[in-house]
Amino acid sequence: MRQRHDLLIVGTHVISMDPAIGDIPCADLLVRDGQIIDVSPHDAGREADDVQIIDAAGTVTLPGFVDTHWHLWNSLLRGTVGDRPGTDYFTVKRALAPHFELDDFYWAARFGLAEAISGGITTVHNFDHNVRGPQDADANVRAHLDSGLRGRFSYGPPDSAASATTNDLDDLAALRARWPGDRLDGRLDFGVALRGPYRTPPEVYEREWATARSLGLPITMHCDRCLREEGCRNCGLVRLEELGLLGEDVQIVHAVHASGQDIQALARTRTRVSLSPMTEMRTMGFPLLTELLEAGVQVSLSLDTLAMPTSADILGHLRTIVSVEAARTGSSAVTPRRLLQVATIDGAKDLGLDDRVGSLTPGKRADIVILRSTDINLVPSGDPVEALVYTGQIDNIDTVIADGRILKRHGRLEPADDAENPVLMAATRRDALLRRAAAAGDWPAHDTPPKPADQGNP
Repeated sequence: MRQRHDLLIVGTHVISMDPAIGDIPCADLLVRDGQIIDVSPHDAGREADDVQIIDAAGTVTLPGFVDTHWHLWNSLLRGTVGDRPGTDYFTVKRALAPHFELDDFYWAARFGLAEAISGGITTVHNFDHNVRGPQDADANVRAHLDSGLRGRFSYGPPDSAASATTNDLDDLAALRARWPGDRLDGRLDFGVALRGPYRTPPEVYEREWATARSLGLPITMHCDRCLREEGCRNCGLVRLEELGLLGEDVQIVHAVHASGQDIQALARTRTRVSLSPMTEMRTMGFPLLTELLEAGVQVSLSLDTLAMPTSADILGHLRTIVSVEAARTGSSAVTPRRLLQVATIDGAKDLGLDDRVGSLTPGKRADIVILRSTDINLVPSGDPVEALVYTGQIDNIDTVIADGRILKRHGRLEPADDAENPVLMAATRRDALLRRAAAAGDWPAHDTPPKPADQGNP
């Protein structure tokens, strides 16, 4: 576990995302034992002998970003998925998923979470749809805890599992026993990733829903029923409402083909929606952000996967979203400030964490991002919120703090105590994965990296 330090962040422009606090042009934030103690106008005479001082003049500080749907296990597939024939996401994923080893799951998650830190994301919902057994789940949990970040692990089926098979419901029930609260450091909880009635028969989805609800586990489900159907105009969410499968404990992902009736079903049942605009616009269609917000649906944002490929440049994603929505709908509902809200406090609400994170509020945990506002792409600036969304970049992120632990400082990731580097390990594990798949005839030999001379059989 990385060491926490009591911190005093001095002289920063605070964007708190808390209406009671608002924005403070020159503020100090006091953090003790991982908790925000005070957010107030800068006081040059403040006594602070017992804390580590972060001089934050010329910066903007906001709560850490919250990602509500990320398939961390296939982070190793970035660069393998592409536009060439036979390298689309689903083809590559299905070919390589069976060849993952235990260390691949761990290092894929550590690599994705390292990129999350770089991008100022302090909470990640790990939607794992390739859990082949308890050890795979445990590897993901260990990776998340070792990363220093906060989040949720949602237990799904193995990739391409037969529709007639359920998730490993026995292990789902046992997961909490293996990982009691004192082992999770207050930073991780559990959910279940289900396929739903359009991919599984009633005897499967009814049992899965009943088990999840009996265990009090939140449910997440992809809604891409007609992803590849020409002219699709609904997501079948009205039927899910009729079956009693929607509700505040359910998160629907994507829903890019939702009809007006689908959206009203979401609103009536207070079901949450996670949008992944970058992957949705690449392979599915336009995310219906404006329509969902105007209907009062709880909306959050996510990267989906690094394999597509995408990156953790949330500010770049927000810039794309605000431009697309302006062109697509002309609505005034999607503003830079509203998007920052969706990416922070609304993401925390989606995951049921808004009492702990999502805003810079005294009493909440210290998940904090500090960006240099004097970088060339952010000056001259009028409204700092508009500057961040319209011209901000991942390179502007100076410091990332999660639960009071400094994970990035002066633009560089703070090293953990690991002997291995997640970035280097990801490349090594990916190359070995491709060689195993090629040896089994599931991957073309000409796309397989040569085996290093000093390395044994992968």
